[in-house]
Amino acid sequence: MPDIDKILEQLLADPRLREGRAFASAKTYGDEPIIRRGSQMHGYVPDPIKQLRNLQVTPQGRTWSETRLFYEQARLLEDFEDHAPFSGQFVSYYPTYRSMNDRQLRGYFTWRADVRRGRIEDVSTSFAYVYIYELLMGIGVEPGRKAFEALEAFYRAYRAFDQASMDKNVRPWLVDYVVDHGLDPKLAAPYSDAAHDRAISLLAGIDRAAVLSAPPKGARRAPLGFGTLGDAAAKLVDAADTLATYRLKDSRLYKEAPEDFGLVLTAFFIRLARHYARTHNQGLVETLFGTRFRIRHLMYASAIHYEPAPHPDCVYELSDTRSYICKDGHWTCDGFHDGGARSAKLGDLCRAVDRQMRAAIGFPSQLKDHAEPKYLVKMIDAEISDYLAYKEAHKPVVVDIDLSKLAGIRAAASVTQEALLIDEERDETCASEAGAEGLSPCPADSDLAAAKTGARVAAAPVPGDLSPRAVPHEPEAPVAPPCEEDCLSMETNPQAQGQPPRKGVGPDLTTDERALIAALLGGGPAQAVGSVDLLVDGINEKLFGLVGDTVLEFGPDGVPQIIEDYADDVREALGLE
Repeated sequence: MPDIDKILEQLLADPRLREGRAFASAKTYGDEPIIRRGSQMHGYVPDPIKQLRNLQVTPQGRTWSETRLFYEQARLLEDFEDHAPFSGQFVSYYPTYRSMNDRQLRGYFTWRADVRRGRIEDVSTSFAYVYIYELLMGIGVEPGRKAFEALEAFYRAYRAFDQASMDKNVRPWLVDYVVDHGLDPKLAAPYSDAAHDRAISLLAGIDRAAVLSAPPKGARRAPLGFGTLGDAAAKLVDAADTLATYRLKDSRLYKEAPEDFGLVLTAFFIRLARHYARTHNQGLVETLFGTRFRIRHLMYASAIHYEPAPHPDCVYELSDTRSYICKDGHWTCDGFHDGGARSAKLGDLCRAVDRQMRAAIGFPSQLKDHAEPKYLVKMIDAEISDYLAYKEAHKPVVVDIDLSKLAGIRAAASVTQEALLIDEERDETCASEAGAEGLSPCPADSDLAAAKTGARVAAAPVPGDLSPRAVPHEPEAPVAPPCEEDCLSMETNPQAQGQPPRKGVGPDLTTDERALIAALLGGGPAQAVGSVDLLVDGINEKLFGLVGDTVLEFGPDGVPQIIEDYADDVREALGLE
């Protein structure tokens, strides 16, 4: 092989080459300082990364599993930060430090330093998973509540770059972390299928109750008691909306008649549950979603995770439908394991009920037929027919009260009451009224007339009245009227003479009633001792005979006020001018 230096000397000695365009240049070159740091040079490898690489080839490192090696390397570089950003792509199905080259490693630790300062950028999803693995094992953060909060914050932030991958993998890891570290179950609620499992449990309870309350085999079918299904209907609608592919709460029919839809759907669900119990080996809910049972559970499935020590035995109740049991370091999960997906079959049942109800009541917007089994359609139509008959039979009675006719009713009642009084009752009433006013008792008008004419005139008989006044009798002998008593009575009782009541002589109001009406007439606030409602009712009842209408009423603000048309009459009658 020729010496390269001799070749160069021969080339430079040739004058044609030396004067050629390849060597001729008018530029003057000078020395330039290198301004980049050594750590920024591509070939530079920091000492911590060298230690990480050396750990892989040590005799002890060779015996470790991949998860154990990753954990030990993460502990070694827990606080390391670099300053060499990586602009390329790093893609790995199970990303670890071993799977990165030196440039990628330096880029990861540079990116991780920015993430810990709260600046998250989309460099590579594989970098994101390496950081998540570190958090799951408590690298760079205190294990427990703080690590969960850091993991949750990073998950929510990085969803903006890769939502599908984060939701698929990290959401169940968040639940596992809560269970693994015994944290508050409420932390896992947004990421678990607790609502889905509770809905299945509710439907299973309705299913069992329907089967247990079924009539004996061969009994004639009777309509269900729709009046007792209200609470169950509301719960069943919520559960079906959570579990079914058909979003029934978005239905136009449900929005306009939620109670009717819920009751028909519940009645159909009960009938169908009883049908499945008679004709199938499995019940309705068990056919749709399976049963609750215990299976082996792998914590942090598909993640790089290492535990230095086995987890102690425990039982963790995540919800009323799911629990986790750890025994000898192995986890099992007791609950529903349908994957949390919505049921298309349950959605078809809900849609069939919606379609048949719209057809039965003539709803403007109809749904197309999906060719459900005929026995299901017949069952739905029977429940709709029963419910419409129930609704018609329990239609509320509309009572319309015309308050403007109350005054006439009271007046007619007073006339009827007066006509039904016998002579003795009329005399007692007259005597009590006169005694209350401080006057002497006065005889009835008919008795006065009979006394003046010398004959007693019987009152006009009332049909069906068997009182003594209704029985005709012979006129008695003339009796001289007690002139002095009658004249005195006529002089002291102006009302008996047809004269208007004297000023200041009104109904027998109590002190509180007079104080209240005086305050209202004076324009002051309604101040009263006790219930204002009772005082207003008492005043209206006592002043009704004076004006023939209600005197006091309640305004829009709930404060009593006097009706302006009757203010002067009440003021004059009570002497309050």
